[in-house]
Amino acid sequence: MESEICNLIEVWLSVFASVCYCYAIGKVVPKGTGRLVFLLPIVCLFLYLPLHLFVLHFRGTTAFFIAWLANFKLLLFAFGKGPLSSDNRSISLPHFVAVACLPIKIQHKVDSSPRSHIHHAQKLQNGKKSSPNYGVKTLLLASLVNVHNYSDYIHPKVVSLLNVMYLYIQLEIILAIAAAVAKVLLGLELEPQFDEPYLSTSLQDFWGRRWNLMVSSILRLAVYEPTRNLASGLVGRKWARFPAVMGTFFVSGIMHELMFFYLGSDKLTMELTCFFLLHGLCLIAEGFLKKCFGGRWRLPAVISGLLTTGFVLLTGYWLFLPLMYSCRVFERASAESVEDLSEYTQLTPFGQSALGSLQLTMETCRERKDMEDELSSFLKVWVSVFFCLCCCYAIGKTIPKGRTRFLFLIPFVCLFFYLPLNLSTIFLGGNTAFYIAWLGNFKLLLYAFGEGPLSSQYSSRSLLTFVCVACLPIKIQENPPPKSQNQENQPPVIPTDQTHKSPLNYAIKGLLWAFLVVVHDYNEYIHPKIIMCLLGLHLYIFLDVVLALVAVLARTILGLELEPQFNEPHLSTSLQDFWGKRWNLMVSSILRQTVYEPTRNIGKRFVGRRWSPIPAVLATFLLSAIMHEVMFYYLLRVKPTWEVTWFLLLHGFCVTLEIAIKKALKGRWQLPRLISGLFTIGFVVATSCWLFFPKPLKCRADARAFEEYAALRAFGSDCSHALFGRPSITRSH
Repeated sequence: MESEICNLIEVWLSVFASVCYCYAIGKVVPKGTGRLVFLLPIVCLFLYLPLHLFVLHFRGTTAFFIAWLANFKLLLFAFGKGPLSSDNRSISLPHFVAVACLPIKIQHKVDSSPRSHIHHAQKLQNGKKSSPNYGVKTLLLASLVNVHNYSDYIHPKVVSLLNVMYLYIQLEIILAIAAAVAKVLLGLELEPQFDEPYLSTSLQDFWGRRWNLMVSSILRLAVYEPTRNLASGLVGRKWARFPAVMGTFFVSGIMHELMFFYLGSDKLTMELTCFFLLHGLCLIAEGFLKKCFGGRWRLPAVISGLLTTGFVLLTGYWLFLPLMYSCRVFERASAESVEDLSEYTQLTPFGQSALGSLQLTMETCRERKDMEDELSSFLKVWVSVFFCLCCCYAIGKTIPKGRTRFLFLIPFVCLFFYLPLNLSTIFLGGNTAFYIAWLGNFKLLLYAFGEGPLSSQYSSRSLLTFVCVACLPIKIQENPPPKSQNQENQPPVIPTDQTHKSPLNYAIKGLLWAFLVVVHDYNEYIHPKIIMCLLGLHLYIFLDVVLALVAVLARTILGLELEPQFNEPHLSTSLQDFWGKRWNLMVSSILRQTVYEPTRNIGKRFVGRRWSPIPAVLATFLLSAIMHEVMFYYLLRVKPTWEVTWFLLLHGFCVTLEIAIKKALKGRWQLPRLISGLFTIGFVVATSCWLFFPKPLKCRADARAFEEYAALRAFGSDCSHALFGRPSITRSH
């Protein structure tokens, strides 16, 4: 239950963020097709989110609230209609979120005419119910849950009748609770949800004025009125109501089929659709008879009420309840109620301890996913990334750069921080976090203001190029700008012959990588300091080879020349050379545009142009430290100890000191390259062993990485065996 509650919280946090995005869309994009295009991704997301829940009550309620009601409200909102569009300019964000996510509708002010006041007062009188009313229904609901245990001794027809009562009372209480919460939070008068449907005197009275009034209101706006207006031009205004009714009941049937799919139906039987189409036909016949009689004759209210309720029950037994029984809806709902009660009120201390141990064991098992499950999650994450980047591309084509575009891109930035949490392995999770939570997000933030690699003429040329540049650690190499007179603050241009490496270079590094994997088996015979040095070498080779493979793949797809990722950092002659021109150049380029240049421009006002790089360098290393802590959290899932932050701040301070010394000496004296190179590499290695590597070694990150090597090799062997029929030979660790 705890994991399900966590899933419920995650789903509703996603809903909240999405609805905030829709609110911003409504403020910026005018109603019509343009707004619909921006809202359609959220509609698709709301259809997908309930699938993350498994408990019947949570999944069914969430599906009804967002996959049905919220989606219909958003579709109406796209064209300036529905409950979300009433006084949209004055409605606040909390009101918008509550109305969108919950089955509520705010009651509007009435006209000053006496007739309107009478109608409004009558509606309030019919809709409001006393606390004893809900108290009695709650007791009746609890009784029905207990009676379910004795269903074997009760006639099946009586059991069906009790199940119908259970369904109605549960729906009414859930919707009343949601309305009460919204009323307390918003302080507004809300329209009723149910109005004693068992007192209906006709099908029109049942479906239009008593049963699930929120759905009736939404379907009236979304289906009935548009269909009636369309049919008025074809069959005339007098008869346009009939196709409108059939269209409304047909859509309601389809949505009920979707709700039952969420509840567990494995196939589409169309019984529910037939149920609603039958009721639509009968309602049309009822309306036709009323028109024929013209109010001259009608049945007594008692008889018409019995006929209406009897017809609803009989058709429900015939077409509605069988699907609920096949999905075991009532059994699962009753079991969940009993399970929740026993879990929270009847557990002994010993039982609580045993349950805690069991949950801990299950959590440990979940963390150690099989490679197949991890690859499945990896695929889902990257499909989501592709979908989000397509939306970002559309936003960039529609909304001009500036704060407005930034507002539209913020939800995707938040989502990119969340997506890597769905992966647990170091290789897949770590690379995904680096690509989208760091590089991808920084590129999107720059793109919001027309800066960065996504705003270049090559990246914005096509959707494919935009997506590749956004989610991969690559940067398209553009034509160098013409030489200017003032090149003091221009970033250095790395010659092409120094950046493009031969295949032999990568082949040697690949062999060295394999050698380091083998050496890891003998760690117990190696000094810990040497292990740290080997770990640093392994990290560098891994990043260099993996980023090069990604660049080759992107170059093949795009057909464009890409900038390098590494430039032999072991040949650095200074810390400035190491961090700015040789190590992870993609990150250096992104940080230069997002932090260094803005901070330097601000610093010019306070310390002058000559010394402004010093605070800019410190700010850049500070942000890099924070992002490294975030990356370590994705990899290790432990609280930050800030050792990595101190490591990068120390290097930032040393880089600023190096810059100050160079400016003071003005190039009059410098160390030989060999000595400065040894000092630089020695300082990087020493500080890494002191502050950078102890945390991952303490969390066994290296052991997990090599275990994943073995798992990946075994998975590849199994796939080879499945495809080619060869036995898989894997080496156990």
